[in-house]
Amino acid sequence: MKTAWLIQSETNIHVGNENTSSVGLIDKEIQRDALTQIPCINASSLKGAMNEYATVKAGLEDKDRIAIFGVDKTGKKSDTQKGGCIFFDAHLLLLPVQDDKNLYKLVTSKETIEQYLNLLKMVGISVGYNDFINKLKHDYNRFDGEEGDKNSIISIAKFNELCSNDELPIIARNNLTGNGNLWYEQCLPQKTVFGTIIDIPESVRVVLKEKTDSSQKSESVECIVSNVPQLMTNTFNDKIVQIGANATIGYGYCKFIKIYEKEDRL
Repeated sequence: MKTAWLIQSETNIHVGNENTSSVGLIDKEIQRDALTQIPCINASSLKGAMNEYATVKAGLEDKDRIAIFGVDKTGKKSDTQKGGCIFFDAHLLLLPVQDDKNLYKLVTSKETIEQYLNLLKMVGISVGYNDFINKLKHDYNRFDGEEGDKNSIISIAKFNELCSNDELPIIARNNLTGNGNLWYEQCLPQKTVFGTIIDIPESVRVVLKEKTDSSQKSESVECIVSNVPQLMTNTFNDKIVQIGANATIGYGYCKFIKIYEKEDRL
């Protein structure tokens, strides 16, 4: 089953880009789309955060967690198992900015929305542009769905400017080791909204390692985890998942909302 999700940050979020080093003011930058340079959450970071939540917070059984995420490598090829779900990057859809009339408003560009809708179409979820805009307008009262520089749908040039290093918040962080140094990290503000896709199989064959009663050696036991789409919905829909760094200072707490799904056809 192909599923589409919105991820709404309830607090500031910093998902760091470890592949870049800055020589300017920003010591720790956020992840960005390789083509558009608009902020995103890479699929590996998203999957890791969801796996952590499923293990620690949701307390999924081993077979269910392995069915979704697989087993990490431990040095033995036999201990490696691929998860059944396919995770896509989470693309920035709505960015909160200060507003003269209200506390803030949510903005985007037509091109940004169309890029996400094209990804949905690629996996078989067809949603019209106007229908999606109306849904966002219904779900978010800070998004008016109107075009124009003073409205929620602004030009791509203006949206790119708002997403640039010059415009996004930069937070000074104290070094707690005692030497008093500071570093500066970039973040996206609370109420930022991302869109992502998760491809979920109906069932997954899982191999578990279980110890026998007669010895300390483990043996492989196979089982089938069925109805994985419902398992994903129960585990993540309307739940708060921490993504990225700085969990202990309240960063990265995001609400997952499933908005569309389409069954696979043989």
